[in-house]
Amino acid sequence: MFGNMKAANPKVVSPRVRAWRGRGLDCLCGNVRMASRALTSIYDRFLAPTGLTSNQLAVLWCVVAREPVAPGEIASVLAMDKTTASRSLAALARSGLVASRPGTDARVKLVSSTAKGRRAFAAALPKWKSAQAWVEDRMGRTSFARTVDQALRIAQAVAPHEARSR
Repeated sequence: MFGNMKAANPKVVSPRVRAWRGRGLDCLCGNVRMASRALTSIYDRFLAPTGLTSNQLAVLWCVVAREPVAPGEIASVLAMDKTTASRSLAALARSGLVASRPGTDARVKLVSSTAKGRRAFAAALPKWKSAQAWVEDRMGRTSFARTVDQALRIAQAVAPHEARSR
């Protein structure tokens, strides 16, 4: 299908594109996404024995901390879109880690952890702590603490704006 396609000549690049080529590493979004992929891989490796991924742990953690909680609140707290939060909750429900029930308003479901979910959460915490320690060891304590704080500040500063623009 792609056999007849020729590679673009790297020397034939518009001056406008050429001027921006080296600026990619100045992009906050690109750098945060790159760091996120690297960190996700590490945390997932540490969490693998528990059967949870870092994303599943984040969602389960939010449920455990706020239960019973509406899926929309989970999405808001984790700066996730509602569809992603719903898919994550559905996967946790299929694994028997969370359960939902109607809220006082029948249009809103409330999610709670199950006994199995609380056991999975408790089992994941030491692995999560090990991942935290591993990353902190490589970054240094001060840099690690500042980065965690700055990441939270970014999420808090940008998420409300993103939600308002929809």
